[in-house]
Amino acid sequence: MDDQLHRVVGIDLGTTYSAVAAYHPDDLAPQILADPEREGNAAVATPSVVRLDTATGALVVGHDAKNAIRTGGRGADDTIVEIKREMGAVFTAELLERFGATGLHKEGDPVRARLGGDWLRPQEISALVLMQMKRIAERSLGGEIHDAVVTVPAYFMERQKKATEEAALLAGLYPRQLIPEPTAAAIAYGVDRAESERQVYLVFDLGGGTFDVSIIETRDDQIEVIATAGDQRLGGGDFDDAIAQWIVSELGEALPKDTERLRIKAAAEAAKRELSLRSTTTVEIGDGIPTLELDRATFEREIQPILQRSLHQVDEALRFAREKKGVQPEDVHAVLLVGGSTRIPRVRQMLLDHFDQDEGFVRGDANPDTLVARGAALVANRFEPSPAFDITTRPTAERSADEQDYSVTLITEHTLGVGVQQGRFNQLIERGTKIPARQVKTYTNPEQADRIEAAIYQGEGDYVYDNTLIGTIHLDDIEPRPEGYHQFEVEFSLDVNGLLGVQVTHTNTGREYQATFDQSTTIGKVDELDERRLALVELFTNGSAPRATPRQPVAPTPEFTVPEPVAASVPDPVSVPDPVSVPAPVSAPLPDLDPADVPAEYRRLFKKALRAARDGQPRPALTEALGAFVTAVGAGADEDTLDELADRLEDEL
Repeated sequence: MDDQLHRVVGIDLGTTYSAVAAYHPDDLAPQILADPEREGNAAVATPSVVRLDTATGALVVGHDAKNAIRTGGRGADDTIVEIKREMGAVFTAELLERFGATGLHKEGDPVRARLGGDWLRPQEISALVLMQMKRIAERSLGGEIHDAVVTVPAYFMERQKKATEEAALLAGLYPRQLIPEPTAAAIAYGVDRAESERQVYLVFDLGGGTFDVSIIETRDDQIEVIATAGDQRLGGGDFDDAIAQWIVSELGEALPKDTERLRIKAAAEAAKRELSLRSTTTVEIGDGIPTLELDRATFEREIQPILQRSLHQVDEALRFAREKKGVQPEDVHAVLLVGGSTRIPRVRQMLLDHFDQDEGFVRGDANPDTLVARGAALVANRFEPSPAFDITTRPTAERSADEQDYSVTLITEHTLGVGVQQGRFNQLIERGTKIPARQVKTYTNPEQADRIEAAIYQGEGDYVYDNTLIGTIHLDDIEPRPEGYHQFEVEFSLDVNGLLGVQVTHTNTGREYQATFDQSTTIGKVDELDERRLALVELFTNGSAPRATPRQPVAPTPEFTVPEPVAASVPDPVSVPDPVSVPAPVSAPLPDLDPADVPAEYRRLFKKALRAARDGQPRPALTEALGAFVTAVGAGADEDTLDELADRLEDEL
């Protein structure tokens, strides 16, 4: 027990492994908090794995849950891994199949995973992992812990960050700040204490399930993020999957058909780790299944397509930094390696080749498994600990400025805006804007409307189907008037965590309009969060299954129109971009298209969508998607474009 450590902890909530750290004021450095039940590296890195033995009701989080996969222990089929990848996600056909949810849930529903007899959201499962990290911290520090700085991938979208915030609250922790993982790692490297000259670093963060690249500029005691890019489905888990496929191919008929997929993947992960240290390893699954020899050259060949995807993101971050911030690739002082997957020797050599630099250019001189948690603990030292936890309140107390020896400037990683007529995306806050941020635009009412629903998207495409839906603004009980009579000032604000707030003001009267902002992937209401938290605490503490959460029927969305934006009057220093010209309303008739003119592979989908659009029920999202598809077919769009639009159309059916 060490009661000298600061009692606001930093937590790296990882896809495959998690870690927790606290700041030591005497050492002026963060300290990883070790699990007293483990030794060595196992004590500082806890698998983000949750298992429920349905026979006994016992819940296990961490090493024992992961070991059950390797041994095929009882209850291994109720083991959940890599759930962080699904934070803030909705079911697709692929995810329905992966989670065995076909027939129980439908496409577009928030993702849930089965644990025992219940279906839990990703943030609820992540809360169980955070409870384990909280328990480790409390055993190390003595007494209760109520506050944490939690890290997130730099390229997480708003609804993924919101799900992470909910996970912390469900675990009984105030999320004092959500900080990007590469930024936390850069702080831990000590770049915030760099010399007075300007330095530019590229942080290459290749973890177990997500990949981020951030370009960070430092000067004196200031650290500023200037560009980010990433892939939310790229990491060590994908390397494991590639080797698992190789194993299945090599064994062929010698592999029993009922062998659990997670057991094969566990064997692949063990082989991957061995090949970071030696040139050849043996792949063992057990149960009399033949062993295989795997060499490093074969391993590198199998993962090369995945590594190439990471370089695409490196180039994207460099492009954005050059075009938007004036930072050239040759300005990069060094590449900082973060994440356990950067231990793979090929990663370092790939980056040296890509930048055409000598060995010292790529730095891996710190433990990549603990860097993020250490950086989070440095940030956590800014906050005063809370005496108790109450989910209805939010603490704000920070420590004195004398104890804050550096400043961090973050940016928004994705453009935010609303969907308007004909599926266009109207931007409000652009990618790369420093946060906190605020932006305002004014919109008018459509003809005689008594209700408006405006979908909020995040992304860089010109059309909504190129971006990600994160929520909806609802404006109810509007007095029906001619088009343009009502004016609504819509304000988007991003806090330091990158979380979105929406406020709508009726400018005709100057009063604030009662608007709501809904996200289907969040739990949202405080009383429901508290109810779920108590159920999860019971599960974590006593191993009893949480109460089932019944699915609620979703009411059909009425037709809505977002009118053309007009210039808004915004106080300095906020800068308002020029309003986007909005085409004709989506209610205009769709272009005629004979089904025979549609390529054969899309014809059935087109007919089904056409019938649905004409069934008399207002379905604006479907109408927009159908209009975009019809227009693309008529323009002779290429196969890739049609595939993308067809996927969007299928999602709306």
